[in-house]
Amino acid sequence: MVDWLIDWLIGWLVGWLVDWLIGMIGMEEAITQNTNGFQKPEALKLSFRRLMEPLLVLFNKAASRVLADRPFYIAYSIPGGVYGYFQDYLAGNKELQAIEKAIHQMIFNKEKIMHDLLTNSDLLAYFDKYGREDMIQLIRSKTPQVELDGFPLAHLNGYGEFFPNYLSEDYDRLKNFQLRPFGKGFFLIADPLFFNRVMPAKAIQSKYFQGFEESEETMKYLGVASFAELNHIIREGRLPEFIKLSEAWQARRISQIADSILGHNNKSRVVFLAGPTSSGKTTSAKRLAIELKVLKQKVIMLSLDNYYLPHRKIPDDPQTGIKNFELITALDLELFRQNINDLLAGKPVHLPKYHFDGHGAIPEKQATVIDSNTYLIVEGIHGLNPDLWRDVMDVDSFRLYVSALSTLNIHDHLPLSTSDHRLMRRMIRDQLFRGYDYKETISRWPDIIQNEYKSIFPYQESAHAIFNSALVYEPAVFAHYAPEILKNNESNNALISEEAKRIKRLLSLLIPINPIDIPPTSILREFIGGSSFNY
Repeated sequence: MVDWLIDWLIGWLVGWLVDWLIGMIGMEEAITQNTNGFQKPEALKLSFRRLMEPLLVLFNKAASRVLADRPFYIAYSIPGGVYGYFQDYLAGNKELQAIEKAIHQMIFNKEKIMHDLLTNSDLLAYFDKYGREDMIQLIRSKTPQVELDGFPLAHLNGYGEFFPNYLSEDYDRLKNFQLRPFGKGFFLIADPLFFNRVMPAKAIQSKYFQGFEESEETMKYLGVASFAELNHIIREGRLPEFIKLSEAWQARRISQIADSILGHNNKSRVVFLAGPTSSGKTTSAKRLAIELKVLKQKVIMLSLDNYYLPHRKIPDDPQTGIKNFELITALDLELFRQNINDLLAGKPVHLPKYHFDGHGAIPEKQATVIDSNTYLIVEGIHGLNPDLWRDVMDVDSFRLYVSALSTLNIHDHLPLSTSDHRLMRRMIRDQLFRGYDYKETISRWPDIIQNEYKSIFPYQESAHAIFNSALVYEPAVFAHYAPEILKNNESNNALISEEAKRIKRLLSLLIPINPIDIPPTSILREFIGGSSFNY
């Protein structure tokens, strides 16, 4: 009995010590799981990028061996990986399998990715050697006289890649990667479990993927697919027209969705509009309401934000201790369902209004009554979650998924991720209008990402339509705000400091643009201010 107790105490002490050491060196390096099988929030935010970026370096090296002189293009991020293709060449299964085998061999050998900080001239010489015209244009596109600061060249003795951060290989997890042929190209998947959980069995049917395809085609038609090309437009003074074109393209898509709603089902009176945080849901909903009114329809909008419970009833995240507003259980679901059912039944309803004081919502003094010809637009991050509307009348409603599907690439081998796009939006809005600096925004981000993996992304394919709220010129606007938002990028938390530096470096590649030419109805105004809509 005594021996057993001693062994148990030793095991407990060792476990505690290991946990403490992990916390000291950075939790994202420890791949841990919570009871739901998801990584702890501390690990989650950076872990996917830390998988994907080394995999891109390995793919570059392997592709150069198997398909020498065949340039490839990584078009955009997908759940769990990226989609790419070889330019003017359709790689066959045999060739992709050879690339996959070469990557597995490098992972098995645990080949060390090296990092070099080079001057602009050395970078230009390096990428000229490997025929990377995209990198040459990027380096020259902003201010050639100013040296790039802190950008490491990550390489395996050649065929290196350019990142705003140092890479950290996790070959134990990376060995599960997959390379799958798809369409005219391939899926390079760092996280197969997440990919399989979110993407449909037949990826060609994915509405999410189709949204990327449509956006990429439009941006290529407009002549902007990369940071370098956006800088070129800014330098030539063509930005005001380009902003108008981008906004007009997005407005046309909203109009098409309004037409689809009217043609969807005569009995459908509720539009559930959902999407991840900082996807522009609120402005999208308001603009959709205008389009429906143009089509002579009555519209009432409901925001799920007004159904937040009092803070004392919102659960804390077990890892961070912070109130987790991203959970669907943070909402008063019973009140929401009752309100919707009463409205659809023609009863007067005193809708709640949340005041963000921690005490919960207060019923509005004036009751809302609708008739049988009124559309209800319900907007919020959980709008597609069946737990929200399973007991709501008119379940055959129209479901719309909104997300910032960025198709602007940093260079040919590195897309700007949707997550980074939304994080930049949120950092600006939090500091300008919500009283949070970037440190708190970044510290909250793991909770947000974790919840999206569990409660939002899995339902995106159930949408009848997907709306891309990203505007291709946005990152240059973020670059305008970055010096002020990130002026003090030092934090007691090394991970937060490094994340702030990474974003600052990333945006330093762009010529900042003043938001003066952005129209007041733009979705971007939801994050930078100056909108003609009330929020």
